[in-house]
Amino acid sequence: MNATMLVPAPRRPYGALPGEPPLAAPDGADGDSVPGACRASWVLPAVPSSTSRARRLVRAVLRDWTGSAKGEVAEVAELLVSELVANAVRHGRGEPVLALALRDGVLRCEVEDEAPVPLRARDRSPDDAEGGRGLLIVECLSLSWGVRPTSRGKAVWFELAPRSELAQS
Repeated sequence: MNATMLVPAPRRPYGALPGEPPLAAPDGADGDSVPGACRASWVLPAVPSSTSRARRLVRAVLRDWTGSAKGEVAEVAELLVSELVANAVRHGRGEPVLALALRDGVLRCEVEDEAPVPLRARDRSPDDAEGGRGLLIVECLSLSWGVRPTSRGKAVWFELAPRSELAQS
């Protein structure tokens, strides 16, 4: 039986593996120019219920691309996409755009909005605030993450690297 698990790997900056083109096409680029990549994107309404819709979309796409929407990677992808969409709805402008790409075993998720203001992870010091920890979760659970400017505003992205391992009976 195969189980999907996260691959422990060092963080790396935005872009592809060394010597390869970027995983997500830059603004205005033809997304089909990266061979072997699966891509999907959606414009979401700027309403709180878009977070649950984004989770369903991620689950459906991963099922289509990999034959399964179960396992740790799918759960982490759903959680982190929820955080990014919630941030875009709460703090961004315009309708968020959710984009997913899977290439060479790396899943890249990106949420774009029209606010040019860069985001940053909240200070790790404990306090009583109920919110504001989403980007810390993204930072802790992703292979890498970041923010890039776009022609519309900004895109916040993260990458996960799944691998299949034989489960021990």
